[in-house]
Amino acid sequence: MLGFFRNLAATWPARLLFLALAAAFVVWGVSGKISSGGPDPTSVATVDDARVSAVSFQQQFHQTMQRVTQQFPDPTQVPPFYRKQIGDETLQRLVTQQAIDNEAQRMGLVAPDRAVQASITAIPAFQGMTGKFDHDTYLQVLRQNNLTPVLFQDMTRLDIVKDQLLQAVVAGSAPSATMSKLVYNYFNETRHADMVQVPFAGRTPPAAPKDSILQRYYANNIKKYTAPEYRHIRMVILSPQTIGRSLPITDADMRTWYDAHRAEFSAPETRSLQVITFGTVQDAQKLAVMWKSGASWDVMQAAAKATGATATTLDNTTSQAIPAPELAQAAFAAKLNDVIGPIKEPLGFQLVRVTAMTAAKNPALADLRDTIRDRIGSERAMDVIDARAQKLQDLFAGGNRIDEVPGDIGAAGDQGTLDAQGNTRDGTPAPIPATGAARTKIIADAFAAKKGETTQFTEGPDHVWYAVQVDEITPAAPRPFAEVRERVVSDWQTEQVHHDAEEDAARLLATVKGGQALAAAAWGSGRQVTRSAPVTRTHTPPTVPAELAQILFTLKVGEATMLATPNGFVVATLADIVHPDAKGDAEGMKQVNDGLARALRDVTIESYAHALLADAHVVPNEALVQQLSSQGDQ
Repeated sequence: MLGFFRNLAATWPARLLFLALAAAFVVWGVSGKISSGGPDPTSVATVDDARVSAVSFQQQFHQTMQRVTQQFPDPTQVPPFYRKQIGDETLQRLVTQQAIDNEAQRMGLVAPDRAVQASITAIPAFQGMTGKFDHDTYLQVLRQNNLTPVLFQDMTRLDIVKDQLLQAVVAGSAPSATMSKLVYNYFNETRHADMVQVPFAGRTPPAAPKDSILQRYYANNIKKYTAPEYRHIRMVILSPQTIGRSLPITDADMRTWYDAHRAEFSAPETRSLQVITFGTVQDAQKLAVMWKSGASWDVMQAAAKATGATATTLDNTTSQAIPAPELAQAAFAAKLNDVIGPIKEPLGFQLVRVTAMTAAKNPALADLRDTIRDRIGSERAMDVIDARAQKLQDLFAGGNRIDEVPGDIGAAGDQGTLDAQGNTRDGTPAPIPATGAARTKIIADAFAAKKGETTQFTEGPDHVWYAVQVDEITPAAPRPFAEVRERVVSDWQTEQVHHDAEEDAARLLATVKGGQALAAAAWGSGRQVTRSAPVTRTHTPPTVPAELAQILFTLKVGEATMLATPNGFVVATLADIVHPDAKGDAEGMKQVNDGLARALRDVTIESYAHALLADAHVVPNEALVQQLSSQGDQ
């Protein structure tokens, strides 16, 4: 709990590393010394006779489970192994914290009262309307989190003491100048490629071959021409949506709901921008000419860096979110892809280009009538769905068939043929009256049932109740050659086109590897060489295939390679290697040095914690951990 408040205060970041420590010691197997005595029945573990309370475990387990269950459409369906894993990780994190607490106490570290007071009053969660510490707000927040002032002060005092210990541990963990320079050079080295495209497009496919060739191709690729298993099913579905459609909704109901939820459907205009900020108007004017002449964003970023300017992008931003009103006004008055500026504003002079626009949304009630009716109906249906589901269960238990459902209950029935992906024979989605995880579960149950079997009327994800009956099963089987002949011809022709393109690219590659320059080899084949935008190990321009960017950093200058792309093949050579100048990029070097320092501190703290655990007497209460893990998120 204390960690929650401390995060708000943005204090010593080592606390956050306890999450990483859980990953480092993810399975119970801490190399601590296990004492011969039994576990404390009121604690989840003891560490050198210090207790790790069940309350602390429950709080942290509950917080983690809340995050995890967001990944599941139905939180009640979280697999048991997830609960066990999260329980183990929570225990490991608490045990590690306790080992560090014990060491701090053993060393006699203390936190003065004034340091505790200063730390608490700096926490943003305790500040009132004036932006200063407010005692009433402080007490209210503590009550909401089941904490007393005395307990929270003790937790803060212990937290400060741990900070003192960890700061001493990491005091010497700084990267050397040589290491920083090596890392900077590695990530900022720039390479260019000369590329020749060998596309599939533009090639004339060969004429269809004899049927004997097509039948051999058909047989060799029979999986492509095999129809999946189909099942004819009947189903009944009861959900908030099906019930809601049967409930009476008046115009007054819809007007009231619309007025209360209008903001949910409204949105201001947003734009995506490319912005360059200069110190002088002369530099801005010079680069404005380049940009307006058609220079790409990659080129403009490099040119901006050379002049000491900064280039950045703002994606899907509103005018209110732009800090400079001059820039906001100009950007939201500009047309798509126009370069505007120089614009004078407090930070200097700016150029801006609008790369995307999304119009403001403010739909009227008439535009949302169907949506509003469905939403109101679904909300009201939650009050009656359990009772109606029970009524249906009773009817099925009394012998009613799946197609004998009363019309006034709000259920939807349907039948049809579909495959395991939920598609009909013509490849379109089957009209199952359910969506998302509920639809997926219904289809899965239909393909797990036997012919003639009716699944139990049960609740699935999103409060959807359903039952399914399988009437017929059509096993997967190859489609007859005559039925798919046209598709076989098309596939065979496509494969021949791809094969011809691959042979052309391979010949070009062989010519270059034989000693001829790529430009000369490409000219002889009637193709054009293009020079790529700069490529680094952390940035690949959109015009360069990602696979090629990786290969470039394994080649020597002049070496060639070839790779396939979705649209053809690329033959490329490494044109040059540009080594960065660390002396001329003080800000870049600072970022590298800071990043390395953080990484070294992380590793140092992890190693220190591991050493403490290796020498600690740890006694886990596995039975209590298992019990709390099975119910801790309720």
